[in-house]
Parts: sequence; structure tokens; C-alpha cells
Amino acid sequence: MKILVIDDDYDIGTFFRYLLVEQGHHIDLAHDGKEYERLRGQNHLYELAFIDLKLPDTNGLKLLADLKQTQPSCRCIVMTGYSTIDTAVEAVKLGAEDYIEKPFEDISIIEEKLQQPKQNLEADDQIEQAAAQSGMIMGTSEAMQKVIQLAARFAQKPLTILIDGETGTGKEVAARFIHELSGLRERPFLGVNLGALPEQILESELFGHEAGAFTGAQKMRKGYFEMASEGTLLLDEIGEASLSTQVKLLRVLESKEFYRVGGERPIKTQARIIAATNQDLHLAALAENFREDLLYRLDVVRLTMPPLRERKEDIPEISRLILYKEISEDAVLSEEALETLQAHCWPGNIRELTNVLVRAAAEADGKIERRHINMRAPVRRTAAQNHIVSREWLREKKQELEEENYLSLESIIENIRNEEKRSVRDIIDHALMITRGNRREAAEILGVNTRKLRYWLNE
Repeated sequence: MKILVIDDDYDIGTFFRYLLVEQGHHIDLAHDGKEYERLRGQNHLYELAFIDLKLPDTNGLKLLADLKQTQPSCRCIVMTGYSTIDTAVEAVKLGAEDYIEKPFEDISIIEEKLQQPKQNLEADDQIEQAAAQSGMIMGTSEAMQKVIQLAARFAQKPLTILIDGETGTGKEVAARFIHELSGLRERPFLGVNLGALPEQILESELFGHEAGAFTGAQKMRKGYFEMASEGTLLLDEIGEASLSTQVKLLRVLESKEFYRVGGERPIKTQARIIAATNQDLHLAALAENFREDLLYRLDVVRLTMPPLRERKEDIPEISRLILYKEISEDAVLSEEALETLQAHCWPGNIRELTNVLVRAAAEADGKIERRHINMRAPVRRTAAQNHIVSREWLREKKQELEEENYLSLESIIENIRNEEKRSVRDIIDHALMITRGNRREAAEILGVNTRKLRYWLNE
């Protein structure tokens, strides 16, 4: 195998040369960007490259991007110190197969990378098995394949993962998928919805309590962090956590220990943390509704679950699996029914699709036809829920400006734009329901052409 090593540390180069040549590989060394350019000019073709991210005259990410562009089939492994772990994650997103941390504590990690091609089939089998165990519907869409690839690459790493995406896109399923792919699959997987628990009992639920800690605490009780120790803990709806809860979570993430309510002894936890949200936490941090330091602790690796409207080619497979799981293995959809499903923009995503299919199967006597598909009109949000366009909300913002003498105009503009997009999608969704999925007719009754309709559907 022909291998390229790019590292400014001459000792690292000597180590690689000794290790790899001893095993019969051919190795080229470059200690900086100039030496890489010299080798590049000689038109060498490499099967594998180890690239240090910190070089004296250039950025390792730049060389990675160049190598992947000129030699797409070359497998690239980036090398990093722990302090540059965020950059290593970015490198994987740019096409690196993996990263390894320096100093190397175990050369078996490097030897494993040399054997990687032989393990690809086994890895594919593991991904399919993990998908089946977790209920992850992989599909064939490019958006979903990116999620699968990133999840598979980082599942074995002891890193915190943030999963974001719209409601109903399958964030909890993705967390279970990561757990099944990791080395923790035999350990507990627990999830806690931070938005569903009252604030007064949340601390006890997360960290447990000692007997007598408060009225009604008759015996010691373990919390989620303790029960999930050495396993995986999903902090669902993390954006709903109060600022006081965020402080407590940050402390656990930093110290890997916590106290039960009423306890005096710190308890260690090795739980792998996955957080999930349907909010933009960066906007929440700018609005000071979410702690920026906690966000940085959580957002080491981010997976964004694509909405169903961006993976419509997966709808037939998703629909068949939903029918198989929820109804029976004999439940089938006609081609016309599938066309109707694929024409819908699915603001409620997979959760909405599941509800529509269950209703259709209940109405159908055998095969599900187009007439059985009934997309109900989106639930109208109340003024309290849809506060962006309410007079009450405007009054509140004006009052906030007077009292605080500050108001983030950029945040307000962003919120209004997002609400505008959601409202337009709701109206288009209703038009498609009226026309049974016929886009031409939907465009006609909305007074726009089909191109404009596709634009608003983000296609």
C-alpha cells in the first residue's frame, strides 16, 4: 500500500516509516505544505494518508480538502491533539475517514486503519443491524446518508453529540442508532425529556435523591445520570431546560460527577451524553436563553436530521416500514397513494406520516388507495403559540425595549422570517390536501406557478 504521512514532527515521521515499511508498505513523508506540494507535483497516487492538522506553513484541513479533491479514493486519517478535537470533527465532515489523537498510546489503532478496507463489509453489516435494532430508516436520500455516515464515524468516539432537527424527524431514534453502533450497546440507553418534567422534580429525576432529602423521599432513589452510567443518556428537548438546570448539567459535563439531592458524596458518571433539540440553540444563546458554555460542551459533533420534505425519495420505504410495524406485513399502498404522499410537504415529518398511514389503513379494505389518504389541515396555532404575529407579542417587545433599553433586532427579524416560512408551508400543505396532492391544481388555487410552489417547498 502506498501511504502519505504529513506531519512536522520528525519523530512522528520516523515512527511511521519504521512501522509501515516493516509491514511492506511504501511511505512518502511531508513535513509541511511545501513538501506536500512537491510530492503532489510528482503525481503520486496514495491509498491512505495520515495528515496532522497543525503544520508550520499551512492548515491540515486545506491539505485534506486538496487531497480529497485530487484523489477522492484516498482514505484520509487526520491526527490531532485533544485541544484541536473540534477541528478534527470538522475534518471528518470534510471527508476524512477518521481521526486519531496524539500522542499515540496504542499502535494497534494505526494498524487497524491499515486493515480498514477488509473491515468495510463488516462495518456495513453493523450499520444495518444497528438500524434494525434502533428503528432507524436509512433510506437512499443524500441528506440521510450524510447523517448515517457521520453517526457511524463518531459512534465509537467518547464525544458528546447534539442532534437537532424539526419535530418528528426521528432524533430519539438517531440517538438509539448511535448507541447501538457504539461499544456501549450492551449497556443501558436512557432518555429523559427535559421539557416534559416539572422544574421542581427535574433535579431529583436527573441526579436522584437521598432518603429524607425532602418530604416524601422515604428511600434513596437513583437518577438518570446514575442509572445510565457507563451507558448512553439522551437529554431530549435540551432547549427547554431552565437556566438553573443548565448550570447543573454543565457542572456534570465538566466534572463527570454529581450529587444526589440531599447527598454529600460526589458520584462519578461515565454516561455518554447525547442531546436533542428542535430549536436553534445558537440563536437561543444569543438571546441569552441558553448558556453559551453549555452549548459548546454539547455541540462537539452535530447531526442535523433532515425534514421529510428533503428526503421524499425515502417516503416509499418509510411508508412500507411504518405499515409493516403499525398495521401488518400485508398492508400495501397503491402507486397513486404513494404519489399523493410524496407530493405532501409534511410539516409534522415522520410522525405526521405515521398518523396519516394508520388512519388510511383503518379506512381501507385491503390496498390503500389515494382516496384513503387524508392529510388533515395543520393545527392552527393560537396567538400564544404563534406569538410572532400577535399584537400581544409586539406589545411585550416594545415594553421590553423600554424597560431593558436593549432589544436584539436581528433575533426578531430571524424569528419573523422563520414564522413566515412555516406559515407559507402550512397554507401550501392545506392546498395540497384540498387537491389530493396535485401540485398543478394547488398552484392554481394559490395564484402562483408550479415553479414558485416548488421554491416554497424547498425543492
